[in-house]
Amino acid sequence: MQVLKIKQNTEEWFEFRKGKSGGSEFKDLWIAGLPLKSRIVEFLERDGQELSPADKRSKVEDLAAMLEPEELAELKLEADLKRKYYELIASEVARPLTPNDYIDRLNGQPFSEMARGHLLENDALDEFAERYGNPEDFLIDKEPGVWVSDYNPNIYISPDGAVENRNGDILAAIEVKCLASWEVVKAYLTNQYPQEYEPQVIKYFVVNEKLEKLYFLLYTDLIPGLELQVWEIKREDVADRIADAKAFEDAIMKRVAAGIEKIKELGF
Repeated sequence: MQVLKIKQNTEEWFEFRKGKSGGSEFKDLWIAGLPLKSRIVEFLERDGQELSPADKRSKVEDLAAMLEPEELAELKLEADLKRKYYELIASEVARPLTPNDYIDRLNGQPFSEMARGHLLENDALDEFAERYGNPEDFLIDKEPGVWVSDYNPNIYISPDGAVENRNGDILAAIEVKCLASWEVVKAYLTNQYPQEYEPQVIKYFVVNEKLEKLYFLLYTDLIPGLELQVWEIKREDVADRIADAKAFEDAIMKRVAAGIEKIKELGF
């Protein structure tokens, strides 16, 4: 063991911690549970070895005990890794978020994550157009307005952009997210946009029944080389969930309307 004479909570200490696992970090990295029993069995039989029927009936704890610590760690890391894993990587590859960097673009309004996101939306659309666009093929509409459902006027979506042809026909919608650096890193390493936004993704195809494509953009100005990530989502990719989403939202909005009306009847 080495002993480094670094005083805690100093600039040197914060710099040293980047990308490293200390006590506080490890508790947020540690995966306490065990892998699935079926996965342990599969791993133990990976070289053509056959477990006995009795072993296969063993408890997951007993099967896990047959693994070397390194093997168990390998299986645990197949799980959905914790947020701290991505935060450690981001601490090393992303520059810190500095609110002062945006002062000249905020026009006097206070800094917030939401304000930063709105500022960067335009940058994301420009980057997308430069990387994927051809002025002869399509145009990027940065103010596509609000799209309202034909079957329920209380159901709508507000696109961040739209891809249109020269005749003004909508070819695709664009949704832009400017998230924390760890979320940007996770999306890149897993090659998957944040799944908490899937309902919003499906909503585009619910509201615009003619929409065939959505571009989901993840943009950052904090990680060089990873400024823009793009997912192309087609209607067919979410087709099995559109009807359920439509029926649910229609039903819950009718209930919202009924609740509003019930309270309005009370008067003031």
